[in-house]
Amino acid sequence: MAKLKFTLNSSRKYKNGEYPLFLRISHKKSKTYISLKKTINKDFWDAKSGSIIINTTNKHTKRNLQILQLFLEEKMVTYKSSLFALEMSNPNYTLQDIINTLKYKNSSANVLSYFESVIKTLKETGKTGNAKVYANTFSVFSKYRNNKDLTFDELDYRVLKRFEEHMQYENLRINTISFYMRTIRALYNRAIKEGLAKEEMYPFKQLSIKHEKTSKRALLKSHLTAIKGLDLSKQPDKDMARDFFLFSYYCRGMAFVDLAYLKVENIVGDRLYYSRNKTNQKFSIKITEPIKEIMLKYNDLKKPETYIFPIIKNTDGDIYTQYRNGMRLTNKKLNNIGKMLELPITLTTYVSRHSWATIAKREGISTAIISEGLGHESEKTTQIYLDSFENDVLDNANNLITNI
Repeated sequence: MAKLKFTLNSSRKYKNGEYPLFLRISHKKSKTYISLKKTINKDFWDAKSGSIIINTTNKHTKRNLQILQLFLEEKMVTYKSSLFALEMSNPNYTLQDIINTLKYKNSSANVLSYFESVIKTLKETGKTGNAKVYANTFSVFSKYRNNKDLTFDELDYRVLKRFEEHMQYENLRINTISFYMRTIRALYNRAIKEGLAKEEMYPFKQLSIKHEKTSKRALLKSHLTAIKGLDLSKQPDKDMARDFFLFSYYCRGMAFVDLAYLKVENIVGDRLYYSRNKTNQKFSIKITEPIKEIMLKYNDLKKPETYIFPIIKNTDGDIYTQYRNGMRLTNKKLNNIGKMLELPITLTTYVSRHSWATIAKREGISTAIISEGLGHESEKTTQIYLDSFENDVLDNANNLITNI
């Protein structure tokens, strides 16, 4: 069984002369600490036993020490009870399991701390994009709260509604507010699944998250033909951006992040196999001549471990930052191309995805096939039929749509 002991951080002295108290958890030769958000003077602490020494005649001080002692005793009983329950349900528990059980289930302030834990986990598992989403929302919400934490039970309709009204007062856009509220909702749902929040206390049943329809981001087939036929032989940076855009379009609106992460090893025979970064959904796309032509322009396709496109150039560096910088630069060049052709909308990497879907609809392709092509798992009604479609059905639909 893991060992629990209260300890004082003697290296951190506060202005009032007191030191912070922590719970030390020892398990399988590893240790970690959980802040108790309490402080005490060194003179009243027994480091060996990890307990309070009440050796003062001052009534006020003595009273405060007695209250703190009662707090620690109650905490230890709760911690040991939770740890025992964890051992019974999961004999092979890890130190992280203990932290999740003790820190979040028994903390009087856990929403912000859980936010930080999720961000850390996402970073450690390589989900940098999702980590950024949570980090942005955490920054806004914690600032609104003045860094004052609260329990999931306290995160009720009233708190969320006031946060929403605060953002409206700050003149944030409706979709920006929706973004932050949906992220908090995702955090709450995650906490419920991990047993850190109560489903019966779920506050989003009463809260409606509003959003506005985004502006039109799809082009006509004639616009795609114009982009393809534009002479950019003397502007290699714009030519590369155009290639990325067309490649995405040819590949059923492949997201730029997936394009950036593509490696030669994703090519098997005459198909591209990859997992969508956003949903981890598996995709299989037939390599047509236009797709092959663009790939060979940037890679001889002989080294399986190499990235197909020159977006991520330093494999030892921050891959996520390189991808984001590549997307920003590509969008800047695409915007210039759009102005050159006087397109009706701002040209970005995401327009290729919208355009593929819209042109598919105009060509008479069924919504079910479009949903499968884009990987829209959220469309549950059509998804029932999608699993029955073979690759050749999607390939034929894609050939029809990308014939520009």
